[in-house]
Amino acid sequence: MKSLLLLSLLAFAVVAEYEYDGDVMVLTEETFDQAFNEFDYLMFEFYAPWCGHCKELAPKYAEAATALRPEGIVLAKIDATVQKKLAEKYGVKGYPTIKFSVKQAVKDFEGGRTADGIKNWIYSNLNPESEQLETLEQVNEAIAQNHVQFVYFAEEQSEKDRELRKYKEFSFTMKQHFAHTTSKTIREALNIPKGTYFVGFRNQKPYYYQGKLSFPIMRTFVENVANERVQEYSEKKELLDERITKSKPFVVIFSDEQEVQVAAQAWSFQDELLFIKNVDEEFTRKIQVRSQDQKGVFIIKGDQRYKRVEGQSVSEFLEAFQQGKAHKYLKSQAAPQQQGLVKILIGDTYDTARSVNDSVILYYDSQNEEHNAVQEQFLKVAERLQQNKQLTFNKIDLSQNEVSDLGESVEIVKIRLYKNNQPIKFVIRANKIQEERFVKWIVDNAANQVVDPKAEL
Repeated sequence: MKSLLLLSLLAFAVVAEYEYDGDVMVLTEETFDQAFNEFDYLMFEFYAPWCGHCKELAPKYAEAATALRPEGIVLAKIDATVQKKLAEKYGVKGYPTIKFSVKQAVKDFEGGRTADGIKNWIYSNLNPESEQLETLEQVNEAIAQNHVQFVYFAEEQSEKDRELRKYKEFSFTMKQHFAHTTSKTIREALNIPKGTYFVGFRNQKPYYYQGKLSFPIMRTFVENVANERVQEYSEKKELLDERITKSKPFVVIFSDEQEVQVAAQAWSFQDELLFIKNVDEEFTRKIQVRSQDQKGVFIIKGDQRYKRVEGQSVSEFLEAFQQGKAHKYLKSQAAPQQQGLVKILIGDTYDTARSVNDSVILYYDSQNEEHNAVQEQFLKVAERLQQNKQLTFNKIDLSQNEVSDLGESVEIVKIRLYKNNQPIKFVIRANKIQEERFVKWIVDNAANQVVDPKAEL
């Protein structure tokens, strides 16, 4: 069985072709066969608009549909008074009649007609419930016998514990082997860290889930323990496109695969990091990693890219990302062949330039005609003050480059002077530089003395 998370991503890729009432799919004779063949887990209810029992069930059915849809389980309804051929095909004699298809094998629904009743019946028809283990020997045997084994270590006498119930519900939805124990003695004998209850064992090596139980995070944890940590791009194409859209992080490996494997296996498994190798050229262009840089390890999150810096281990890089301290990999155009009085900066040279005192930087968009006119005014000031060798004039095209300390739009040209690595902003309006005011601003704010030749006349 594929993971339900991946199924949900694939299943709803063509959601526009189906009609929905909230989260309940509305099927007709024209759409039923497609849905039946497309979704591995499909519950469908035959109802009649005038049926009182159907009306009573409707909000509960809708609630279950909302809860199950993110897990790739589709709940649908069919108006049997209109779709008569379908009703006849499935032998509908009364209302509501509910069927459940598991990979096109159909069975009658026999659960309770509440949201929880529907969910629990579906779960029970997917996989067996978590097995209770009562002795240390049983736990050790389960860990030794199963390549992948998950165990919930509850507090003693806690069979009615809400977290344990949630764990058991979750175990219905996954194919791997799940077990639980309520023995505190077993927990202590295996040295399970305090605050950890959910543990995955892969080849008898433990991986600890910490924090509150959440189905999406638990599912990621289970998939990461169960699967090879570093996976082939060819097997994750659709999932990666979804992660980019939803700004969920993943790691792309261009080199140092062995080191990444070690770091990935040691990484906290509830974190939503997916490790991918052997990406193709098209995907590399999509994530905007330049060909000369395709020899490292990157983390991609939406339109943000982070690169491991020289001297940093893969583990340190992952830790830095988790702490919000990873080095950003910025878009940068090719280095200019020639430089004039106004130096052309690119993403790769920007940070060096701004670290120098009395560096004046013009931020512009080369696609904007007004901005190109401002460049001429900026050059005129640079020529006027060029005898001040400590003063440097620079420009950077933000349509081709990214910078580390400017997140604003560039509808209006921006100018900064850097002093002690801090920016001082020059206020410009209507994309036009007033030369005298600009020169005075530089003279007043520069770290070093600036001589204005015109002022000496």
